Amino acid sequence: MAGVVQVHPFVDYSTGTSFSGKGLIQLTLDMAVNATNFATTENGPLDSVREVINEIEKVATILAMSSIRSDGANAGQVFDVILEGNFGSDDYNGDSSATTLAAQLQVNIRLLTAAGENDINLNAATVINHADAPTFTVK
Repeated sequence: MAGVVQVHPFVDYSTGTSFSGKGLIQLTLDMAVNATNFATTENGPLDSVREVINEIEKVATILAMSSIRSDGANAGQVFDVILEGNFGSDDYNGDSSATTLAAQLQVNIRLLTAAGENDINLNAATVINHADAPTFTVK
């Protein structure tokens, strides 16, 4: 009986690989306020974290989100998101100048100066490409 020979192509394990057919990026968001130490009205569909998520979802699909954690000094400020897609520099805001997705999201989130039920000011929030995250490219 003749067997089927399986051929495995060379795989470059020095780069991250996305098996979803789309690229992936990971961002770290620091809200610069304790997002978990609010009144119970700040933990629901109208809370400040949800407003940040809504801003991200305007431009990208969130595949995963970490729990909210300490920034090292203050509890409940930082979380990570993994987004579907390849996001290089582009004109995300329509002003004819290229910027990164992280930079544009930071601008958008900082405009949320009265977010959530308790009017949380997010004007010091930061968004960065996650320092430890690999780049996931489509193979």
